[in-house]
Amino acid sequence: MLDNTLSALKESIAGSARIKALILDNIQSQEKACIKLNLVYLTYLFAAKRVVLEYYAEHEEYPAVELNFEALVALVSTQ
Repeated sequence: MLDNTLSALKESIAGSARIKALILDNIQSQEKACIKLNLVYLTYLFAAKRVVLEYYAEHEEYPAVELNFEALVALVSTQ
């Protein structure tokens, strides 16, 4: 089921260099604690160097996923 949430993120950023840059640049700038995309909310935990991905609506098949920044960079960079 974690794959559902990750797939929703991939769908939200597909084909948009601007959104990918926003997500990645925010790791360094720490400007936004939360970024809301079409399907997924990204909540940055800067002190822990982690991000929580949450589907826009509570749904048991789309659980929250917590990734470290390195995993987020790898995921976003491959899209």
